Amino acid sequence: MPATVRLPAWRLLVALSALVGVLLAAARYDVWWTALSQLASLAAACLYLALAVRPRSGRRADDAVRGGVAVVMVLVAVGFWVVQQADRAAPYSWFEHGLTPALVLLDVVAVSPVRAVRPLDALAWLVPPAAYLAWYVVADLGTYTALDPADPLALAGRAALLAALALLTGAALVAWSGPRWRPPRRAVVAGGPPLASGR
Repeated sequence: MPATVRLPAWRLLVALSALVGVLLAAARYDVWWTALSQLASLAAACLYLALAVRPRSGRRADDAVRGGVAVVMVLVAVGFWVVQQADRAAPYSWFEHGLTPALVLLDVVAVSPVRAVRPLDALAWLVPPAAYLAWYVVADLGTYTALDPADPLALAGRAALLAALALLTGAALVAWSGPRWRPPRRAVVAGGPPLASGR
C-alpha cells in the first residue's frame, strides 16, 4: 500500500476509534459533553478526520495541534485510571481511556512523529486542560468524584499532579521531536584505516 494511502487510512482509524468512544458515551449519558474524556475524543476525531482528508504532515501547525491532542489524551488515560474509580468496564471507556489515547500517542511518536514543535509548545499544551478545569470549577460540573470543588485542597493537589503529568508528557514530546543522535560518519583515507569525521 503506497504511503499516500497508508497514512490517511491510519488517521481514519484513529478518528474512528475516537468517534466510537464519543458515540458510546453519548448513548450512556445524557450530558456527555461535560467530561474531558468525551471532549478530548471529539477533538481527536475532528483533527484526524481533517488530516485524513487533507494530509499535511510535517507542518508546524499540524504537529503542534497533534502534540496538544496527544498530551490531553495521555492526561485523560492516566488521570482516569489513577483517580477515577467508576465505569472502568464500560465499552466507551475502553475506547476513550485506552485505545484512542494509545493510537494518538503511537501516531505522534512512531507512525508520523511530530518534528516541528518547540519547548514553548509544552507550556501552550497546558492551556486546554487548564481551561477545562476552570470551566469545571466555575460551572460546578461535578463530573469527576475525585475533583470535588467542595474540597479545595484535594482539588488543588490533584490538579497539580495532572498538570505535572501534562507538562512532563509535553516535554517528552518536544525532546522526541528534536534531532536524533547519529554516530559520526567515518571518512576512509586511501591506504589507511577509517577516520572519524567528528568528535
